[in-house]
Parts: sequence; structure tokens; C-alpha cells
Amino acid sequence: MRTVIGTFKFFSDKRFSTIAGTLVYFFIMSIAPFTLWLTLVCGNVDIERFLSHELFESVSPFLRYMKSSAEGAASGAGIVLIVTSLYSSTNFFYHLRRSGEIIYDAPSVKGGLRLRLASLVLIFAAFLLVALIAAMSIAGSWILDEIMPIYLSDIISYVFITATAFTVALVLNIFACPFRLKAEEAVPGSLLTTLLWLICLVGFGIYMHFANPERLYGKIASIIVFLLWCYIMMTCFVVGVIYNGMFKSRRVMKKLF
Repeated sequence: MRTVIGTFKFFSDKRFSTIAGTLVYFFIMSIAPFTLWLTLVCGNVDIERFLSHELFESVSPFLRYMKSSAEGAASGAGIVLIVTSLYSSTNFFYHLRRSGEIIYDAPSVKGGLRLRLASLVLIFAAFLLVALIAAMSIAGSWILDEIMPIYLSDIISYVFITATAFTVALVLNIFACPFRLKAEEAVPGSLLTTLLWLICLVGFGIYMHFANPERLYGKIASIIVFLLWCYIMMTCFVVGVIYNGMFKSRRVMKKLF
């Protein structure tokens, strides 16, 4: 508990909320080209069951819009758009590593070609992950809806979402670290991030149930809500990276002394 409290204090003192905001920016800049390439590589991926879950109900309108726009762009995409969008889709992972260098207080590595290539590999891994999640959702929909009771279906859905969130947090934590980080060393921060994600998703859903952003923001309400949601989720992730960084620093100190 002291380590968790120290992590949040360190997050506030170092103003790492700026890093969270920066990552949100590059995430937004990457999500449109990523969706375009997802459509080109995997076709029309059906993620409606995932988007219709109550945890993602507040941001599903924006994600549906992005998906439909990507499908329209993919039908008439030229070679220039395809190449440049692939480069743009790697921006999030590229700056994720750069942000990790700041959090871990590591020297910035000169040259970004290897980092871009590693980001490209992660992009295609993300394609496969999204396609796999969609396939598992479709395959399991009949079992969950027709055979199992509603309460058991909800439990399995939450377990599946939690496991997926932890896997994503673990991979991103390992990639963000500028040093060699073993999977077991990234588990504590990934678990913390997953726990914060679930708490914030439930809390954000409750907030949106009583709020009425359309009255304040009008037609752009879905964009504002999505940006706020992304910032909260990214803040939770940065806290997890800091938590892992503190654990790694302690291990290094123990080896030295």
C-alpha cells in the first residue's frame, strides 16, 4: 500500500499527467490509420458485441464512427494513403517508448529506425489481437446468450475483458521500458493498471449515466467524451509504468548493496 501511495505521489510531483496527455494525443493520431489498416488486413471485423458491452457504452458511438469511416476510406485508398497511414499508426508505440525513457529516467536512444520497426511489429500484433477478440466474441456469443444463465454470462464477459486488459497492459509495459524488462517484472504495474482501468470504467459509466454532455457540447459530445475517457485510461497506464519503475529501481539497489 505504501508503494502504491508513493507511486501516486511520484506521479503528481513529477507532473507525469503531461505524459498521459501526450500519449492520448498520439493515440488519437494513430487510431484512425490503425482502423484503416485493420480493415485492409482483416476485412470488416465485427466488434459490435465488444462495443455494446456496458463498460464501453459511453465511447462506443465514437468508435463505431471511426470504424465506419475506415471502411469507407479503405474502399478507395491509394498507395500514398496506405503507406503514410501505416507510418502514422506507429506513432503511439514510438512515443510510448520515448515516454518510458522519461519515466525510467533513461537516456534517449539516438535514431528511431529500430523503434519504428518494433512499433510496426506491435501494430500487426494488435491487428491479430483485435481479430482474435472479435472471433472469440462471435464464437462465444451463442454459448453465453443461449445456453448459460445471464449472471454467469456476465461473469465470463467480465473475466474475458479483465484478462484482455491485463494482457494489453503487460505488453505495453514491457515495450515502454527502455531496459530489458522480464514479463514477471512487469506484472505488478500491469495488475495495478488493470485494476485502475476496471474501477475507472465502472465509475465513468456511472458518471455518464447521470451526465448529459450533449447539452453542453452538442454534436461533438462523443468526441469530448472519448478524449476524456482516453485521458483517464492513459493516466491509469502511466501510473502502472511508474509502479513498475519503482520496483525495478529497488531491485537494482538491492543488487548493488
